[in-house]
Amino acid sequence: MTPPSPAGSVLVQPQALAALAEELAGLASELADDVDRCRTAAGSVAAALDGDEGWEAGAVGTAWAALEQALSERASALAQTVSGAVRAYLEEDARIAGWMGRRREMPR
Repeated sequence: MTPPSPAGSVLVQPQALAALAEELAGLASELADDVDRCRTAAGSVAAALDGDEGWEAGAVGTAWAALEQALSERASALAQTVSGAVRAYLEEDARIAGWMGRRREMPR
């Protein structure tokens, strides 16, 4: 087991964050694919059932599709954010590493 990080420091594992971003992008894609199927199923259920029951079942299916669409959009946005953070971290890490061992002050 690794010892905990000192207080106030943050341990970043770019590979783990990149994997998380990839998982989120995959989830977003799966949810987006399911949205159309849910909307189609909602229409079929509404047509198959008569009266209020059909309307309510169709409304639930439509609401579920809207929820999946919102989750898909947010998962996609989060995946892009995490990917961008990983890229920025790696670029900054490389920039800092390039200055290690030099006598003059590191530019900002």
